[in-house]
Amino acid sequence: MEDGPDTKKAKLEATETTMVKKKVLFCPFKEALEVDWSSDKAKAALRRTTCDYFLLQVLLKFRTDKGRDPQSDTYGEDSELLLQIRNDLLESLGVNPDVLPEDFVSCCFSEMAPVCAVVGGVLGQEVVKALSQRDPPHNNFFFFDGIKGNGIVECLGPK
Repeated sequence: MEDGPDTKKAKLEATETTMVKKKVLFCPFKEALEVDWSSDKAKAALRRTTCDYFLLQVLLKFRTDKGRDPQSDTYGEDSELLLQIRNDLLESLGVNPDVLPEDFVSCCFSEMAPVCAVVGGVLGQEVVKALSQRDPPHNNFFFFDGIKGNGIVECLGPK
């Protein structure tokens, strides 16, 4: 006699796999940067929107104007230009300048390797998601704050 439960035979059933095609549309980057903040829906979203979105726009404008990133050897000149761009940009968007505090300038003069590693890892993860079609990729911004050590996904632009 044997002790223990009786062995159960595995039931083998024929399974059928069905492929379902699904199309997901994402907002183009250009449209996501051109959000109209004067609409009521956008004003409500503004409270939830991270200041990193506006920081990205300031840095993109700086790079467009100067053809380079802010540099530590021209800290004084670049700091003033960054603040001027912030004021002009937020005024043109109709957003209160307090959304992006003035101390953001101190964080614009270096690249931190750990931040680049985290963002690169998340980018690789999103590529795998898109190619494997297992999970939906982030839609449409991923911001990582190296000082706080947290990342946030923002979905901005026309819905």
